[in-house]
Amino acid sequence: MNRTSTGNKPVFSASSVRDTIAETLSAIKEEDGLTYADMGRVMGKSGDRAEAYCNGDFSDMSGFSLLAAWREWNGRFVGPLRTLVEGSRPGGAHCDHAGQSAILKAALAISVALQDGEVDPEEVRANRSTLESARDAIDAQLAKLVRAA
Repeated sequence: MNRTSTGNKPVFSASSVRDTIAETLSAIKEEDGLTYADMGRVMGKSGDRAEAYCNGDFSDMSGFSLLAAWREWNGRFVGPLRTLVEGSRPGGAHCDHAGQSAILKAALAISVALQDGEVDPEEVRANRSTLESARDAIDAQLAKLVRAA
């Protein structure tokens, strides 16, 4: 749902949060070939509750379940929520500069690591935070495709 009075800005409401979480979890389930039991294990719930979450019933979704989903699926899960939250803020549209910067920092780190022809585990470990920030930024960009569809 978008506001008509303020342009193409999403409305932050309980139903838009519910729909975003349900759509995102359903997409992850489909893309990863997971069962509801698999998803429930990640979120510390039963398969039946994971199915309910995919159908928009969050009557018992705890903060732990939400954060466990974020931890497991990272930007794929939280990206669409973040876009909803940030995109619905009063006073301006979400800016992509920080995400672009994170992606470029990771590209530079990989480029430096590749100087000897390969990226070894120590170099990945040393750049883990940079790479994870870039992954989140890329996931946020890909989440735009879901919203546009």
